[in-house]
Amino acid sequence: MPFYETIDDITADAGIRVRAKSLEELICKALLATFNEITDIEKVEGREEYTIEVDSTFPFLLADIINEALVLHEGKNFVASGCEVLELSDSHLKVKLTGEKFDPKRHPSKLVIKAATYHRLKVEKENGEYVGEVIFDI
Repeated sequence: MPFYETIDDITADAGIRVRAKSLEELICKALLATFNEITDIEKVEGREEYTIEVDSTFPFLLADIINEALVLHEGKNFVASGCEVLELSDSHLKVKLTGEKFDPKRHPSKLVIKAATYHRLKVEKENGEYVGEVIFDI
């Protein structure tokens, strides 16, 4: 069973929905789902690690950390296959991502994601679990 769903009721953009037992798990699932929309993360090895952080408030922390990861992807050609939340508060988030440089010979190209948007951005607790939704500008 996949760890996220795609949101299909939007035109000209793409989106993901993740469910988790904790905010930390939700954040990591959303980050990894983002990278999985870029390439198949099962083919990405954990050879490098980067720490990224943002200051904001929920739900914006989720989109902002994804955008920071996309900056890392664009600047260093990095794709992540692992994630660990190092710090989380109401206004700060620090995450360690593990992965490697994108290699088109081993990593199939999927979507080109420009940014996570605030449109329909959602982080809520429903029926005892956290649900997050992020729409991407592609």
